[in-house]
Amino acid sequence: MRLIPRSSSPRRENPEAEGPKAVIIDTDIGDDVDDALALALALRSPELDLRAVTTVFGNVEVRTRLALKVLKTFGREDIPVATGIGRPLLERTFLADAGQRTPNQATVLAEGERLPRPSPRHAVDLIISTAMAAGDGVTLIPVGALTNVASALLREPRLAERARVVLMGGVVSRPRAEHNVRCDPEAARIVFESGIPITMVGLDVTLRCVLGREDVERLRGRGLATTSLLADMIAAWRRGSDRLPVLHDPLAVAVSFNPGLVTTRPMAVRVETRGEFTRGFTVAHEGGEPNAQVCVDVDAGRFLRLFMDRVMKNED
Repeated sequence: MRLIPRSSSPRRENPEAEGPKAVIIDTDIGDDVDDALALALALRSPELDLRAVTTVFGNVEVRTRLALKVLKTFGREDIPVATGIGRPLLERTFLADAGQRTPNQATVLAEGERLPRPSPRHAVDLIISTAMAAGDGVTLIPVGALTNVASALLREPRLAERARVVLMGGVVSRPRAEHNVRCDPEAARIVFESGIPITMVGLDVTLRCVLGREDVERLRGRGLATTSLLADMIAAWRRGSDRLPVLHDPLAVAVSFNPGLVTTRPMAVRVETRGEFTRGFTVAHEGGEPNAQVCVDVDAGRFLRLFMDRVMKNED
């Protein structure tokens, strides 16, 4: 049973249209560093027209400030950033202190630093208005919990006909709950059952995309304000360890404009919202009516080269 019925109206899209694709990034920036790296890739990709950034899950006010910091450093203060929903739809979360915890990368925010003002609009309102105003529709790129996107679909069901989703989340090759889906399984279920076109960029492919140690050093040594900020955010995320960033979220950004980087299969994906041990699982099969294109393979080397080429550029 679908939580939102499919609309029978034709989808307005023009895959042959020239020019950059209108996109919105919905992010939980500040914990895993891949969110900041995804924003950097989007800002350095001429194929994309980043119309808005929205923040979700946990300490969304600090996440908004971090997004504003990244945009300011990249010279894109014109892009609105809106604060979204910090709690799961049903107020159930495996992170009891998610609303109070300060994201680790908040250390890059200097005390008293002047940042652009966030949008006065709520993230859900900004998602809806931006998508409905886009002439050829918009691509939503959620790289955190799906709470904002689900809320937007519930408030404006026509969004399913005006947008598509390229999300980082889920996993189908192993029985586990991926973090973004686990943060709000009910929201994920609403999105997958809404009828909106979905490309699912899950752990099946993202875990193969790890930034090399030499690449981290190249970012630090490049000497640009942009790469220095990214290097500082990686250092804050590492907290003295030598772990390497996995480019979960940047891969979703790349797939939004270069789907040839991955192999997908149409699947029927169901999000498990019950069960003590299975809540947040994305259960998929290739029989029945598909509701998502699921990424099952990736050209990791080509993607990593693209990522580094883009973020190392100086476009000031």
